[in-house]
Amino acid sequence: MFKKFIGIDVSKSSFNYCVIDSQQHTVEKGDCEMNVEGFQMFKEVVKRNDNAVIALESTGSYHVNILSFITSFKKEVCLINPVLIKKFIQTISLRKTKTDEIDANLIAKFIFFHHAQSNYFTPSNMDEIVALARVREDISKEVAKMKTRLKQDLNTTFPELSANYNIFTDTILNLIENFPTIESIRNAKITKIKGIMKNKRGRNSSFDAHDIKELARNSVSKNNGIYGEIIRHDATTLKFLLEELDKITTRFIKEIKEKKEQDMEILTSVKGISDVTAAHFIAEIKDISRFDNRNKLIAFAGTDPAVKQSGTSLHKNGRITKKGSKALRRVIYLMAMGVMKYTDHFRIYYDKKRAEGMQHRKAMIALCNKLLRVLYALLSKKEVYVMK
Repeated sequence: MFKKFIGIDVSKSSFNYCVIDSQQHTVEKGDCEMNVEGFQMFKEVVKRNDNAVIALESTGSYHVNILSFITSFKKEVCLINPVLIKKFIQTISLRKTKTDEIDANLIAKFIFFHHAQSNYFTPSNMDEIVALARVREDISKEVAKMKTRLKQDLNTTFPELSANYNIFTDTILNLIENFPTIESIRNAKITKIKGIMKNKRGRNSSFDAHDIKELARNSVSKNNGIYGEIIRHDATTLKFLLEELDKITTRFIKEIKEKKEQDMEILTSVKGISDVTAAHFIAEIKDISRFDNRNKLIAFAGTDPAVKQSGTSLHKNGRITKKGSKALRRVIYLMAMGVMKYTDHFRIYYDKKRAEGMQHRKAMIALCNKLLRVLYALLSKKEVYVMK
């Protein structure tokens, strides 16, 4: 039984701490700089308050170094989802006052009430790979935004191009980077266009330069120099992002396969789950042994149904909790879309839910949870998926 409860509120350059006892009385509080001296000062605080459990919020990146330091000498450390802290605060106070000192105290009180249900943080050799997964995810979002913008601009300046070609191929991106307006294409020589449209290995593209010229000649849009500069910029930026995404993806999958080769083989044995989605799934869960049962995996994904209490009655309100990993929810949804398309067993399940009257979104959530149950069983038993 713990005698002390320590809450830490982390910011970019410092962190506040608050120690409370079993009566919720403040024993000690203070702040430390986010440096070696500050870390050592806090270590002395922990030594003075033995038999304590420590809690801090997951803050994206600010918590990483202090968490790594504390777990190097103490195992009773809990990393808490900020959503849980926020909901806890709402249940005990209506005040809007918010300071780092108050937040540290509230985190200490949270772990006082919830230490029995909280898991201790375990350092993992997957942490760097998780960071790599986050970078890949961020680049993917930037690629999607840039594609949307480029397509919208071309719909104004050269709608015939996007109507007849996939504008996101290397060939077309090279073309519009060098000839961003229809006027520049009209005035260009065929040999020049052909040279630009060769692929990276120098081979001729399947696209016909004469057809491109003809589309430009008959285009209904007007020449616009300003849009031309925007399109040139967007094409150049998109090419760079796509190259970076390709490099990061290759490294990411390589690192995952080196550490979790068997898990990758198990996940990709389900038709519709790619190397990319499997790698992101593993990066989020780290190891299936972290979850005592399949329901805890579903709860970690945040796709479990929310329960509303009214008096003595409990009922599901049709929504999911969203308490778990947002990144895991995103990847399991992508995986569900894939298996629904390529694996009969999962497509039949989705169709059944739709036939029962479920809307698409709810049927997809049900499919996500079914897939999570299946993946939990496969990874726990170390078995590949057998088509049903």
